[in-house]
Amino acid sequence: MLERMGYTYTNGMVAKWMSEDKRQLNDDIISNDGQQAFLLMKQAISTGWDCPRAKILIKLREGMNEQFTIQTIGRIRRMPEAHHYENEALDCCYVYTFDQEYRNGLLQNVERSYEMRHLYLKDKCKMFTLVKENRDLDYSGIGAREILERLYNQIKVTYSLTDDYELNIQKMRNDETMPLVFGDQIYRKMLRGRFEKIASIENAEMIQMAVKVDTHIHGIHMLHSTNELKTILDLQQYEVRTILERLFLKGVRSEYKLAKLSRPEFYAFAINNEHTLKILCQMVSAEITDQVQARLAVDKKKAEFKIPEDDFIKYDTNVKNEVEYRTNAYKKYTSGFATIRVHSFSENMFERYCEDKRSSIDWVYKNGDTGQDYLSIVYLTGAGKQRLFYPDYIVKKIDGSIWLIETKGGESASGESQNIDQNAFNKFEALKSYAKENKVNWGFVRNHNGELFLNNTEWSESVQDERWKPIDEVF
Repeated sequence: MLERMGYTYTNGMVAKWMSEDKRQLNDDIISNDGQQAFLLMKQAISTGWDCPRAKILIKLREGMNEQFTIQTIGRIRRMPEAHHYENEALDCCYVYTFDQEYRNGLLQNVERSYEMRHLYLKDKCKMFTLVKENRDLDYSGIGAREILERLYNQIKVTYSLTDDYELNIQKMRNDETMPLVFGDQIYRKMLRGRFEKIASIENAEMIQMAVKVDTHIHGIHMLHSTNELKTILDLQQYEVRTILERLFLKGVRSEYKLAKLSRPEFYAFAINNEHTLKILCQMVSAEITDQVQARLAVDKKKAEFKIPEDDFIKYDTNVKNEVEYRTNAYKKYTSGFATIRVHSFSENMFERYCEDKRSSIDWVYKNGDTGQDYLSIVYLTGAGKQRLFYPDYIVKKIDGSIWLIETKGGESASGESQNIDQNAFNKFEALKSYAKENKVNWGFVRNHNGELFLNNTEWSESVQDERWKPIDEVF
């Protein structure tokens, strides 16, 4: 079959890895621009072999052992350049198998694994268009100096700091909400004991280990901590380290100094407080910005958006009492595409709500999460960086009105927010600006006590705020 399609051993497009028969297995096969397109194998690939460009597994045999499963799935889950491309076809790996037991095991045990089903758009949705926005890749946002100033102000306000460095350390160390660890030792927790069964870990003793900082040995740990922060702040690793040095390291001149730590103390500070520093950086990244003015200042790249005429949609094979959602933009879209396994709880509630109100709904389209095929809107983070977000739903009502809906985590009965999106405010303001520019309706939707609430006025984190209206009153 492969030969009929033009893939052969002779032209180097096919390789074989059998115990007694190996062909085209040269060093080129693991490189990202390797010529081989297919590798035929009969047993688990040897440990240590790494080919990150492998992304599709076609499994023809049944009854493979667990080691084979772990090794082969691990091969195709890696990304060839260690990052995603905002393209669903490239960012996922795919498994084709005749083995029903194997398939069910993957869906149950592999994180973020789904069955995909091919759906086709209804004719009445094919002519619909909107304007989608893409980032201006030449726009660099604000620089490291501005982020240094914002992080300085954020930490200073969070811990009520002054110009007294020793007092500042005490305040940061003793803070009840987000205490910071100081000293010249690195702390790590580990379990102590012997564990023969997973259940025995639950009652295990947790002990804290401390080791004195060695700047040579722990350099890699320092690199890891600053790398965790660079993604949030959209800076280079060396820029993040420079910012931390100007804030905390003794001997580095800076008008934004909060403490004066020795170099070993500085290493320990960055490594021990990685999680808390990430939260503080997220606060800076989510800092309130004037999205209307900011979006006007950015040269957004605009293009026409049309709903894809066909798409592969995540499907929950364990759905019970499956029914068709007749309001959906795609044919044969059922409740199996809208369970909490493949959607968030708020998304699931909203789709059910629309189906219950189908007398007033023409169609509902569930937008993709990333990629060029879907409706995207530009917003700016508090660090001044352009980002895209993808409103969860486009809804056309019977009266012809168009709504853009973004769902977020709701609020528990005790009033605890379940919204984990640090940039929710900025997205809220950007969607408001986009809706005004493009003359469509919009709203953020969240749940509280089993009911949906909509807000399209001013952001409030609490769903109990009067700005969050019962969805029937607005939508």
